[in-house]
Amino acid sequence: MRINALAATLTTVAALGALTLNGCTNPTSTAGTVSSYYDGTLTGIEMIDIDAQEYDSTTNALLGAIGGAIIGNLLNKHSTGTLVGAGLGGAAAGLGSSAANRQDGLRLSVNTEAGNMIVDVPFSCQYRVGQKVRVISGGGAAPVQVYSQGAYRTATVQSKSECPTRYSAYKQGQQLND
Repeated sequence: MRINALAATLTTVAALGALTLNGCTNPTSTAGTVSSYYDGTLTGIEMIDIDAQEYDSTTNALLGAIGGAIIGNLLNKHSTGTLVGAGLGGAAAGLGSSAANRQDGLRLSVNTEAGNMIVDVPFSCQYRVGQKVRVISGGGAAPVQVYSQGAYRTATVQSKSECPTRYSAYKQGQQLND
């Protein structure tokens, strides 16, 4: 009987793991989406923390609570073990998801023909004060394209290791336009 309970527990944990991984995928675009854009000039850059919204903290906290309850019950067959395991599992999963969602970002000030705009974007080394940019609006996120070599290109997400000097300057509040 003990082997059946262990097999059931392992099956449940495996299913929860698969659900957690499946819940972490997000589509990047939807066919038929209509967008508008604003051409402008980048007038300021400020370093910020942004929520990447890659992980659903609520769902992960719930799954962590369920997993914690199972482990707590295995370790201590009393309801106390189950409750403590559920609490610790839920808290750890929720806090872990929130921390994983945080990433470096930039707050761009853009002077457009429609007026001044503020756009929060993931960190990229490609932005420069004084640069021509295009802000694309519609469907939630507003990507910012940079004008380079005669065409607008969407700035790619980069890490601080790809341009440490620029990263440090933005962290210190300096405005670079080179």
